[in-house]
Amino acid sequence: MSATGGRGGERRRVWVEAAVALLVLAAVWALLFGLDPFADEQVNDRAVTRAFAVSFLDGELPYRDIPFEYPPLAAPVLALSGVFGTGEEAFRTSIGLVMLAFAAAVVLLCGSLAARTGGSRLAAMLAAALAPLLVGAVVRTHFDFVAVALTLAALLAIVAQRLRLGFLALGLGALVKVFPLAVAPVALAWLWGRGERRSALAGAAVLGATLIAGVGVAVALSPTGALDALRYQVERPPQVESSPAVAAYALDWIGAGVATPAASHRSNGIEHPAGDAISVTLGLALLGVVALLSLAAGRGGAGSPAAARARATAPGAGPRAPPEEARLLCLASLAAVAALAVFGKVLSPQFLTWTIPLLALAVAWRLYALAVLTAVASVLTLVEFPSHYFDLVAREPWAVAVVAIRDLALLAAVALAVAATRRPGAAAAGSPSPARPPRPRPTPR
Repeated sequence: MSATGGRGGERRRVWVEAAVALLVLAAVWALLFGLDPFADEQVNDRAVTRAFAVSFLDGELPYRDIPFEYPPLAAPVLALSGVFGTGEEAFRTSIGLVMLAFAAAVVLLCGSLAARTGGSRLAAMLAAALAPLLVGAVVRTHFDFVAVALTLAALLAIVAQRLRLGFLALGLGALVKVFPLAVAPVALAWLWGRGERRSALAGAAVLGATLIAGVGVAVALSPTGALDALRYQVERPPQVESSPAVAAYALDWIGAGVATPAASHRSNGIEHPAGDAISVTLGLALLGVVALLSLAAGRGGAGSPAAARARATAPGAGPRAPPEEARLLCLASLAAVAALAVFGKVLSPQFLTWTIPLLALAVAWRLYALAVLTAVASVLTLVEFPSHYFDLVAREPWAVAVVAIRDLALLAAVALAVAATRRPGAAAAGSPSPARPPRPRPTPR
């Protein structure tokens, strides 16, 4: 077979696999619209997001004309969510279809990253297509898939040495939802470890400029409105499904202070005398985990001596990362995102959307324990929300236990990912073993 024919066959196979995965995603989306418990949306924020969409499509501006607690690029995303209609039922369909488009992008990006990191493209795409079913309707009623897609696009660009584009995408993702920023220290450490210090500094500059531009727009629209948005996030109490809330429940049950409900900031929260100490402790734990992941990425980014010599002699950005180095970057980055979810003071059900790429790529890399733990966290979220959310608010012991186990499963997934990044050769830990050469047969006597 000619080289041209081989490349053509490979392209056809990629297209067929992508088509199959997208068909699976379409079927999953149909279930998310029409079959309980996957379609259950008895508790949702659609009234709020719909009101934002109507306001923005009518020409009102965030921060200036209406209070807006999200980063600035969330405003055009919400406006886009109402493009097919802003009536109550029309908006339900509209935001669902828009999120389907971004979910499709996530499926394809997971496949591309798997192929670049030595994993199975098809396995990654199928896992990413099926994973929304584990989380439930919140994946289509919220806009988290937009920031997830931008995060994956950033990782793919960085792996391909399109660094400015990668850090631009990372900045844009953070201006939609803040969580993509968790990837930044890991990616910069990875580049630094590869000896690409100028590239790391250039990437940091692009990221910083993107964030400054976005924040600058918000401040220009309304300095007080932008400050109110920041204050809104800082002052909100731990949300009932978060790890700080679970810690507060535990302290209450052993008699170490009383956890009291705090319905504010459009959510149900928990206040406790040790609440600030809990949040600070978990915040420091988050910084520690991200630091460990960044150190591992920096060490692993150096790769083999031959690769290091090749980078040293290459002008500008280094050559495209080999699969094992690229895998380490992706694993550490996605683990940092999961750590932000589990250690933060808000862990809304839609935040499990952030972990879908970690689940999908863990399947592609044959890191099955990591995939199972991430899937368990998603399934337990669906068990609790929305059908038993008010049981949790009422502090029914079994509902609190479900959320506590969910948080522990996600924490265990983060710990497993951290351990994998720190083991020698961890980037290829899940790869199939190379075929052993046949043993020579003994000479007959």
